[in-house]
Amino acid sequence: MKIKVYIDKFKESKIVDCESIKEIIKKLNLNLEEFIIVKNGELITENTKLKDKDEIKFLSVMSGG
Repeated sequence: MKIKVYIDKFKESKIVDCESIKEIIKKLNLNLEEFIIVKNGELITENTKLKDKDEIKFLSVMSGG
């Protein structure tokens, strides 16, 4: 499946051929602890099923004190 992926940390979009969020993370060598994941505008987990042409955003987690 072709999935559009936006990575906030790098300000870039890519088209990734994959079946799952876990596969995207592995292919793009991302650290899941650095991001929250949004699919088509909804917050999701790494176990969420994907469909062709879904839009996934990896948004950087902000923390501070």
